[in-house]
Amino acid sequence: MKTTKLIHATNPDTDRQAITQRLTDYLMNLRKTRLAADFIGDDEHSIDLGLNDFDNVADDLSDGVELTWRDNRRIKQRVQGIADRRKEASGLAHLKDGEIKRLRPLFAGIKLFEPKNEHWVDEKIAALHEEMPWMAPATNEVWSVLRQNAATGDIIKIPPLILIGPPGIGKSVWARRLSELLHIPRCEIDASLGGVGFSVAGTERGWASAQAGRPLETILQHSVGNPLVVVDEICKAQSVTSEKGASHSFANTLLSLMEPATAAS
Repeated sequence: MKTTKLIHATNPDTDRQAITQRLTDYLMNLRKTRLAADFIGDDEHSIDLGLNDFDNVADDLSDGVELTWRDNRRIKQRVQGIADRRKEASGLAHLKDGEIKRLRPLFAGIKLFEPKNEHWVDEKIAALHEEMPWMAPATNEVWSVLRQNAATGDIIKIPPLILIGPPGIGKSVWARRLSELLHIPRCEIDASLGGVGFSVAGTERGWASAQAGRPLETILQHSVGNPLVVVDEICKAQSVTSEKGASHSFANTLLSLMEPATAAS
């Protein structure tokens, strides 16, 4: 199965608890080593002691090493500085730790579903056509694309497809059934519910309800990079203008996701 890296940034190690533990252990070892050196001294008797003897003495004295409130405060400050610098170097300084944690699966790469072969495609499309023969024009379009994906060894990659027809003929049901037959996750967005594109691209930082869009949420939830995105009631999409004159359009947001160069960035 093919994989892809959807986020081109360095994974910052901002686990403050782990960093704190490493610095604490280092300081404790440093303190007990110095305590052992002071205890043993450098007289004629200490010359006969080997490295193992020194380590044993240090371990015996480790119970006497305790970190003060000032030590813990300095460690906390050092941890904060390390975490901030790592986030800045990764290019993700604008994100919170919880948001970076959610994105962590994307750093290693996520899987992409691909058709097994052309025969597999024919079986899936035949089943879809048998269930909904009146949707043949759309089914044939997808059939052609999927056979090409299989022939070239490409992933399941269906270009934008608009289904036009009277209400109740099963346009949305057809799309849902397609995702089930292909065994790929599905992301459904109802354009009639408002949100002027926030459900597609997410809410920008600075808003109290800042969050990722539904496509990215689906990718994170299923760890699959090519889910089927179904936009329902697209003819009822809305556009609004804020009090400051900024225009927000569902169509423009959707277009930015469908245009290859813009979507890639």
